[in-house]
Amino acid sequence: MKLGLHIFFLLSNLILYAQNEKQNFSFPEIDTVPLNLILPDHHVETSDHEFLKKWNKTKFYVRSVYDYSKIASSMLEAFNDTLALLSKNRVKKRYLKRANKMLKNEFGDEIKKMSINRGTHLMKLIYRNTGLTTYDIIKLYRGAGKAFWFQTLCLVNGQNLKKEYDPEGEDYLIEKAVSLIESGRMNYYKRVANTESAKKAVKSTKKKRRSRKD
Repeated sequence: MKLGLHIFFLLSNLILYAQNEKQNFSFPEIDTVPLNLILPDHHVETSDHEFLKKWNKTKFYVRSVYDYSKIASSMLEAFNDTLALLSKNRVKKRYLKRANKMLKNEFGDEIKKMSINRGTHLMKLIYRNTGLTTYDIIKLYRGAGKAFWFQTLCLVNGQNLKKEYDPEGEDYLIEKAVSLIESGRMNYYKRVANTESAKKAVKSTKKKRRSRKD
């Protein structure tokens, strides 16, 4: 089955048809720190080894999709800004076709070939950046019927497109990893925007953030 070219179709595709991935999650010495230094406000019922293994995996996946999430989120926000200015449905549909092409040109098969775990982390970071779940995006762009169909299909496969990002709960480690990246304390895999549309979207997002700070 081949899903559409919207980013949410790409995300759904990687959830349902992604490859299994095996990585080496052995721990460098720097990670062997007391749990209360990492999760001071959280009670963790696990051994140090189990927790550190999960932490190392989380860091790996966040580092690998961080730039993808920034680019995809910027493009989605740019699309939404443009759609908000359009009043006629016919014009919106034409614009969405252009958006499809822009996403395809930027990402190609890169996202579709991601593993399930990478895709899950990517979805969560996009929600973190935009406030939209994958279900929300499908419903917004393709309608409630399509959203329901994809949600049903994903639930059968053990996934939930309505899953929200919970930085103070189950996604605390993801939030911790992101904070390390954004504070310059952890490196990540760089992936710059390639197409003009993506570059403009990223530039616009940075400009908005600067204006908010001012």
